[in-house]
Order: sequence, then C-alpha cells, then structure tokens
Amino acid sequence: MRSFAFAALSLAVAAFAAPIVNVDAEVAADLDLVLRDDLVSLPAIIDQVMSQLAPVTGALSSIVAANATQEVIQPLTDEITSILTGAVSQISNLAGQPVSDILATADGVLDATGVAQLLAPVFTTVSGAAQNVLNLVENGPVGDIVVPLLNDALAALDPVLTTVAPLVNGLLAALAPILGPVVNTLNGLGLGPVVQLLGSIL
Repeated sequence: MRSFAFAALSLAVAAFAAPIVNVDAEVAADLDLVLRDDLVSLPAIIDQVMSQLAPVTGALSSIVAANATQEVIQPLTDEITSILTGAVSQISNLAGQPVSDILATADGVLDATGVAQLLAPVFTTVSGAAQNVLNLVENGPVGDIVVPLLNDALAALDPVLTTVAPLVNGLLAALAPILGPVVNTLNGLGLGPVVQLLGSIL
C-alpha cells in the first residue's frame, strides 16, 4: 500500500513538474524573440542620429558674430552632446548580436564601407558647425566661455567611434579615406582620440 501511494505521488509530482520546465523554455524563447524584435540596427541608429543632429547643427552653422553668445550656443551644444550620448547607449546594446542583425537595413546587410559612408557625416556635420562658431569667437570676448562648450560637444563624438568600431570589421580602414581630408580640422577641434584611431591607417 505504501509503495502504491509513493508511486502515485511520484507520478503526480512528475506530471506537475513537466509543464513548469516547458513554460520556462517557452518564456525564454518568447523573451529572446522580443529582445530581437526590439533591436535597432546600427544603420538605423546612425540615420536617427543624423535626423536629430540636422536641425541642431544647422542652427549652429547659422550663428553669426552678433548672436554668438553663450545663451544661444550652449543649448545647441548641450543638445548635440545629448544626441550623441544617447546614440552610444543604443550602439552599446548591439554588442554580442549577430552581424546580420547589427548591420541590417531594409535593402540587406551593410559592409564596412557602407557603414563608413553613413557614419562620416556625423563627424563632418558636427565638426563643420563647431568650426563655424569657433571662427567667430576664438579671438573674441566670449571665446573663453564658448570654446569649452564646443569642445564638450565635440568630445561626445569620440565614444561614438570607439563604440562602433569593434562592431564593424574593417570600419576604420573604410572610414579613414573619407575623414582623411578633415583630420587636421578634427585634431584642431580637440578630437585627438578620433585622430589617433584613424592615424595608424591614414
């Protein structure tokens, strides 16, 4: 009688436990699917960054001597920093994902050259706008206030490249010829880390 009761109890426990294992496996699979569905590819992130930067860098580029003040410039440089910092956070989430997911576009998977062509305008647009303001204020009375603001915004470009580069094999080699003509400008604007990364290839 005891053996019958024990056997019955064992069967009941086994029958109860089996669905728990299956449910856990299903939950894990569903969670993985959700994570993959929420993944934003690198090209999509860069496109989004450029869309966000365009009005800000446009406003920065339109500044003239008469309105080159801290009150006008700082909100713009702060916004650039915020956009780039947010992008780095998104890009960091791509680490460890399949390359086909990281570099996916609606038309297929980009190679290093394609990523470089998307990424380069981020650097040239921000540095070009900053250079415009720098030319206006560098030797003027607000230079000591405005130049550090520009440097802070430009410094936010460094982690963009250092975060993207490990994800895209051959990116630096593809990016160097594109940014080569503006390397001296980048270096003069305080983007030493970017220049150092590209310097060994140029």
